Amino acid sequence: MRNFDYPRQARLLDAGDFRSVFDKAEIKASTKYFLLLARRNALSTPRIGFVLSKKNIKLSVDRNRIKRVSRDYFRLERHKIPSIDIVFLGRKGIAEIDNETFRQQLHYSIKKLISKADQISNDTAGQL
Repeated sequence: MRNFDYPRQARLLDAGDFRSVFDKAEIKASTKYFLLLARRNALSTPRIGFVLSKKNIKLSVDRNRIKRVSRDYFRLERHKIPSIDIVFLGRKGIAEIDNETFRQQLHYSIKKLISKADQISNDTAGQL
């Protein structure tokens, strides 16, 4: 049986974790509403962190909704994602979309990240 929890180990928590993704992002997936930056990690689990600014998303209700929906999606799909650190950057206009549209956009972007991460893993394995 799969474990669908969202433990502390599945989160980017400190500035160093975020900085390493920002500085050495190997994988990017972008939509009109958000950008996902990712890089491989040495852990056995993927991790995610959020950057949602007041400048782009005015209301805290909207920022919290976006985080809640994203965390829920990540929690359910975490077992399919390779060991990568992901930073979610919200863009202007994300507060105006409904949850279902947001989930579809997130699903598409995460699939894109997974395929790019697999491609990078295969490329590095071929170099060994």
